[in-house]
Amino acid sequence: MVPLTLALYLAVGLSSTLLVVKVSAALRGASHCDARIHAPYEAAFLAGGPARVADAALAALHTDGRVVIGGPGVVTAVRQVAHDPVERQVFSSLAAAPGGALPVLRQDVMRSPAVQEIGHALAARGLMTPPRQHRGHSAWGVTQGVLCLIGLPLSFFATVVQFMGSGHKPVGLPFFLTALPALVTGMVIGFNQANRAGRRVSPEGRRALRAYSAAHAHAAPGVVAFVALRGVRALPDSQLRAQLTGAARLGSGSRSTVSHTAYADGGPDSAACSEPLWCASPGSGSGCGAGSGGSGGGSSCGGSSGSGCGSSSGSSCGSSSGSSCGSSSSS
Repeated sequence: MVPLTLALYLAVGLSSTLLVVKVSAALRGASHCDARIHAPYEAAFLAGGPARVADAALAALHTDGRVVIGGPGVVTAVRQVAHDPVERQVFSSLAAAPGGALPVLRQDVMRSPAVQEIGHALAARGLMTPPRQHRGHSAWGVTQGVLCLIGLPLSFFATVVQFMGSGHKPVGLPFFLTALPALVTGMVIGFNQANRAGRRVSPEGRRALRAYSAAHAHAAPGVVAFVALRGVRALPDSQLRAQLTGAARLGSGSRSTVSHTAYADGGPDSAACSEPLWCASPGSGSGCGAGSGGSGGGSSCGGSSGSGCGSSSGSSCGSSSGSSCGSSSSS
């Protein structure tokens, strides 16, 4: 059993080392030329994904009286005045939502190019990673973890065979005991690295979100920033809070849901969206589908209008040279 034990330790050790190195390199490989949050909607996207952005916009519009969100989950426009692309998208989607249904409106805003482009812009600055960018590393980690988990009962069976075929000869330590450290370590490393590879928010993004939160800790934030940092459960308006959390629960039954570990802050307000790039779960194969840079089997960091770090021509962060921190006109 000694050769088998050595082969097991060599295979698990090599696979684990390569996996850790590749995942760490991939997470460090993003462009970090502008690792700051420029707007509350960017903080919302980092904290809870497209759902948090939609909730923040709806809460802001309801709070200042431009829309009314009433029971049972019906949205009515009062003053169609929009101050940013996300608010314009809310009014545009509201015009098409059947009966002003809040769950339908919320889903449509989440999938819209206006919200998806926020994710592209954050990815271009290295604050997020597109969902499918590290899918191979995530699959590698899961495969290693599962194989090591399967190896536990197999090693016990091999131990039984080891002692049955030994007769009265000494056999040394049971194979199960010698293989256990390698299998447990390989399983833990595999699943841990799969989780790292599946995270949407990069280490730079988490630092930027903490800095943004600290900057607003001693000030009274607007509604958008309030929802962005605390979520809809912290809203003082109990009726609005109930309507938005109810819409999130209804939306969670859609075809694919966001993993709560993907964004910096989990919870019911970060669930539920189908198809578009930033709404897809880390392992799903769905693309953006909104004409905003999610086609072609991989995911670009910038959509058709999402610029890189200061580029005037909308460069993405996935160029062949590996650099998007500057175009020919700026760095």
